[in-house]
Amino acid sequence: MLTEQTKSVEEQLLWEMFLSGDDRAYAYLYKKYTDELFAFGMRFTFNRELVKDTVQDVFIKIYRNRSRLSKTDKVKPYLYMAMKNTLFNVFEKEKESYHIDTVEPVFITEHSIEDMIIADEQEAEHKQKINRLLDVLTPRQKEVIYYRYVEEMELNEICKLMGMNYQSVQNLIQRSIKRIKQLYAENSKSVLNVQLVSRNL
Repeated sequence: MLTEQTKSVEEQLLWEMFLSGDDRAYAYLYKKYTDELFAFGMRFTFNRELVKDTVQDVFIKIYRNRSRLSKTDKVKPYLYMAMKNTLFNVFEKEKESYHIDTVEPVFITEHSIEDMIIADEQEAEHKQKINRLLDVLTPRQKEVIYYRYVEEMELNEICKLMGMNYQSVQNLIQRSIKRIKQLYAENSKSVLNVQLVSRNL
């Protein structure tokens, strides 16, 4: 089983091969991350065609600009950033087209966060209650919890994705977990084991 360090080195080598002009490395990156970028994009909009087009735009842009791209050992956060920026640029253009002040994308949570919270598969019947726990979070809080506990990103990676400083991200995570714990305490008769709240920041 590959360690995180080994995966990081492999990611770095693959990215460097792509930057040096290796089309096979590009094809591998495309195959590996297309579905993940699509799933990530769908967390900000229900427009599947828009998300598909945005994924294609991201890969076209990195291919055209690879001679100017920087090296990285964390490819997924890099691509997530490109995906989010490209998608939000579309939202900004829509705002201008419709002459409105804002088109605020809302981060959408699905069952993946539930799976991180529920410790025992036999507790699946409590998913509805978990949904209510998550519903108390703002879209921004849901987003940071997703990055930290589902994607298992480092805090500095989350900072880049969310355009926040390190302390602000820490505070947002702490407030989100505190809110979940408060509601969990109110439903203490449940036998749910909330793993998320015990993980170190």
